[in-house]
Amino acid sequence: MSEHRIRVLPDGTRVYSNYTRYKPLDPAQRVNGVNRPDDPRAVRFHTRWFLPLDLLPDTSRQMPETRPDDQTLEHRASCRCSVCTRPQAPILWARRRISTSG
Repeated sequence: MSEHRIRVLPDGTRVYSNYTRYKPLDPAQRVNGVNRPDDPRAVRFHTRWFLPLDLLPDTSRQMPETRPDDQTLEHRASCRCSVCTRPQAPILWARRRISTSG
């Protein structure tokens, strides 16, 4: 927001505080097109326009089943079950080897 007054004449011409006049063009007359999407929720970030994603409401979402880390540590390593294939399983086994080796 500028602290300088901008007058708008009846024909749509803007007159700025330094007496510069600017008359906005119709979209059909513009040389450079308007890139803004028609969606009013669009957000501009680093010269690109992003539209919000249509996501499920939180009440309809389901969280995956979780297992405590104790089951991973007590389980036999690398048998390809759901406990062994978790991304954090190798990290827990390595941490257990380091702490027990002493």
